[in-house]
Amino acid sequence: MKLRVLLLPGDGIGPEIAAAARGVIELCARKAGHDIAWSEGLIGYAAFDRHGDTMPEATWKQLAACDAVLFGAVGLPERDRATPPEMRPEKRALLPMRQRMGLAVNIRPVRVYPGLEALSPLKDDIARGVNLTFYRELTGDMYFGRRERSADGQRAADECAYTRAEIARIARSAFAHAGAARLKVTSVDKANVLGAVGLFWREVVEDVQRREFPGVELEHCLVDAFNLYLFTRPASFRIVLTSNMFGDILSDGAAGIAGSLGLLPSASLNPDNGFSLYEPSGGSAPDIAGQGVANPLAMILSGALMLRHAFRDEAAAARLELAVERALAAGARTGDLLRGAPPAGARRLGTQGMADAVAAFL
Repeated sequence: MKLRVLLLPGDGIGPEIAAAARGVIELCARKAGHDIAWSEGLIGYAAFDRHGDTMPEATWKQLAACDAVLFGAVGLPERDRATPPEMRPEKRALLPMRQRMGLAVNIRPVRVYPGLEALSPLKDDIARGVNLTFYRELTGDMYFGRRERSADGQRAADECAYTRAEIARIARSAFAHAGAARLKVTSVDKANVLGAVGLFWREVVEDVQRREFPGVELEHCLVDAFNLYLFTRPASFRIVLTSNMFGDILSDGAAGIAGSLGLLPSASLNPDNGFSLYEPSGGSAPDIAGQGVANPLAMILSGALMLRHAFRDEAAAARLELAVERALAAGARTGDLLRGAPPAGARRLGTQGMADAVAAFL
């Protein structure tokens, strides 16, 4: 298969991890018989410095002409403070890109790799075996609802609203994954308090499961209880289905379980036309930018998600994920993975060195 992939390195460590990961993803795709037609664009402050805009029209045109996006990171705290809110990358680029490109389904795996349990803040026996995936609705909820503030400055409101179609769309994606892998779906809501949206969410999820995926096991969990269970028995969850706001908070919290943001990929999909975006779950990490020490594994694993969802090649995706696992098992480590007492045989590698270690196992 041949696909047009737009590379948007962005800010901070984005260009470094994008450059290192691109070669590994290209190698895996080529070995699987795929052809990636790469193009590169500007976003964030990298775009602002050239075009005076963190999301220039040229980038929108590139997005319209590609099949998938491999995205690095945007945002630089010091520059954010000096930039008008409407021009900051999160508001000018990320949220509009999700909405305009229809990226309604966010997939965020969280895994504790064998041998890395000591990096987790949880006890080894709790962290061991964690391998869950969040399915977060990405274009609804308070992020895109009506906003208002009273003229007297005494009241503010952000509207939380969902349509049946929006909930059904994310539920369908989660159930499809769970059904193929024979996994249970845990739907997280606040139905005991939010009598409108909370109950509606549960009603629609149950309807989709009953009508389309009767063979998939479904359980409901209140968001506050799930927040507790996430740190007491995280290995008991596999597919977690939830709303935009809850998914944002819970998946960021779960990221800490893995021991490093450098291990966490994500995918955002338009289930209607197949357009998709892949990015590490971490940020731009400007404190280490330009030093060649950033962990590229989250970007490489985002490439595995691209092989799975854009190229629809499960075997190639699994091959790349296995190469990452074997590189880690062989002792390959960037600095973020060397906290505590590193195992015997651990080797400190830079950004490109880690990418090369993964490539060696392909």
